Amino acid sequence: MNSGAGLIKRQFNAKKLQRINEFTESYVNQAKSAGMLTLVYHQDEIVHQHTTGYRDIASASPIESDTIFRIYSLTKPITSVALMMLLEKGYFKIDDNADRWIPALKNLKIFNKSGTHEPLEQPITIRHLLTHTAGFSYGFYPDSNPVDKLYQQTWGEKKYDKSLAELMDRILTLPLYAQPGHLWHYSIATDLCGYIVELISGMPLSEFFTKHIFQPLGMPDTGFVVPRENLDRFSTLYGVTESDPLAVLETDENSPYYSLSDKKKLRLESGGGGLVSTAPDYLQFARMMLNKGELNGTRLLNRQTVEWMTCNHLDPSLLPLSYNGVVPQNLSCYGFGLGYCINMDAAHAGTMGSTGDYGWGSLADSYCWVDPTENLIGLLMQQLIPSLHHAGQRDFRNAVYQALE
Repeated sequence: MNSGAGLIKRQFNAKKLQRINEFTESYVNQAKSAGMLTLVYHQDEIVHQHTTGYRDIASASPIESDTIFRIYSLTKPITSVALMMLLEKGYFKIDDNADRWIPALKNLKIFNKSGTHEPLEQPITIRHLLTHTAGFSYGFYPDSNPVDKLYQQTWGEKKYDKSLAELMDRILTLPLYAQPGHLWHYSIATDLCGYIVELISGMPLSEFFTKHIFQPLGMPDTGFVVPRENLDRFSTLYGVTESDPLAVLETDENSPYYSLSDKKKLRLESGGGGLVSTAPDYLQFARMMLNKGELNGTRLLNRQTVEWMTCNHLDPSLLPLSYNGVVPQNLSCYGFGLGYCINMDAAHAGTMGSTGDYGWGSLADSYCWVDPTENLIGLLMQQLIPSLHHAGQRDFRNAVYQALE
């Protein structure tokens, strides 16, 4: 629905925006979600913000505008921006071999259908990592794929006990899921991007993020840990189980995001899914992207770099994506850029939107998209695993666009 772009400044109908409140409240009332925060930014202002439900059900603590959420894979666009900032400084080119910084990549083998390993047909490049075409995996299907079983054993909860460098040392002994460039496969590739940021900059990922992204953009509540003084704002994590649609999945004792004693400290800084954030913080990052790399006089990326990141980099032979972060269908109208899913055909995207809008979702079903055509940002925050268990992302997008006149 890409009509009148750049000719007429479209406005939101305030009454129709109330439909967002109605559908989120129905989701909470039906126990599909513990709580939801929705935000719409349009033409340089927040035109809608609504919270419903609970940050923590047991204590009846409501979700509020400054609630802290695990954003999981919404970390990925931030890591991609960090790597592209280094590209702009001339540290590498997009098609440089990644083994320049991680020599172990040269020695990887590919697990093939016959059960044997075969050598790389081509080196893994930075572009492969940014576009999830490097051949890595996540371990989501251990029962059906031997490579995923190995990943699950390495990439489980105990991964938080290791540093990023230690985890990479282990991961880089495993076989690849596919030859580089042969398949789009959602994976730990963005964690390797974060590792390369560390190796090039000489900084821990948290330090690079804070110095070069969070402080310049004004994102004080975004990081890899929740400070003790902010624990009362941290949302409980829920998940769907056979016996409970809103089972508590994380407790004070097993949370990797904060330490209640000096004996337990976070070690892993995962560029693929390790950050916590708030809606106001993440809006700052999304606004920077909508503004082509600049926010309030602070420029993180050049305009051309942002436009390059947010166009499709995949060959048609690699489509449809096995996961598009928006709807559960495998739709070939979605492409992938350098860190973002790209809507290449609004008419067949499964939700309302604009050709050229881009975004991503998270394991706990938060979701953010940017629409340059309509000059808008949509942000949904919640804490429910698995993602796309319900149609909240689709319903939110449709409600937003139906209110735009």
